[in-house]
Amino acid sequence: MDVIRTRAFEFIETVQELSDAASVLDAMGRMLGQYGADQFCCAYVAPLSTEAPREAVLAHRLPRGFLDMYSAEQFVWDDPALRHCKTTLRPFRWLREAPFDPTREPRAVELVRRARDFGLNDGVMVPIASPAYRIGHVFFGGREIDLPERDLPALHLMALYAFDRALTLRGQPEARTLVLSLRECEVLTLAAVGRSTEEIADALAITPRTVKAHVKSCCKKLGATTRTQAVMIAMRNRMISP
Repeated sequence: MDVIRTRAFEFIETVQELSDAASVLDAMGRMLGQYGADQFCCAYVAPLSTEAPREAVLAHRLPRGFLDMYSAEQFVWDDPALRHCKTTLRPFRWLREAPFDPTREPRAVELVRRARDFGLNDGVMVPIASPAYRIGHVFFGGREIDLPERDLPALHLMALYAFDRALTLRGQPEARTLVLSLRECEVLTLAAVGRSTEEIADALAITPRTVKAHVKSCCKKLGATTRTQAVMIAMRNRMISP
């Protein structure tokens, strides 16, 4: 198992025991500082009609004054990164990979400029399909992020755990009892250590199509939208242990 995946699992073990949001952010800082990230945020993509924009934020460590400015200017409705979170489940570079038209969206251009004033030049957004059918995200960024593509899967899993813990600390309904078959647990365990569909099939002497069917079943049972999220939920509930 490579170093980054090992550290991600260590993060997972640690974050589940943390008792406040500040500690979750501290743990993220220790994990992501090596990539140049020193600013973090776990939040819903958009506030409910009964919420102020700040209430959609579960935990953050953003530059002083940034969130006040962002909320006062109501950039939540013009942020291309938040809009992009609604169309993808894959991590992406903020705002580099979040498309917008500078000519037709001057507010997005203004947001980019204002963010740079606060030292937020680069970052990564991890979209998250959260409980209660609300889309969330984890952001980590700074002046310059040096993130190898090979490290994204481990960081994706870590971000899911950070969001889940922040949400739990905010308070959420008690989870229902979850049950997976032995073979489903085997499939998710191999997925957790980075095996591809084909590698899982070879290890279990089944077809790739059967692997995909097991993953689909796991997602349905666990209320997950992706394989990575299914792994996170299964690990959180001690159903698998890579």
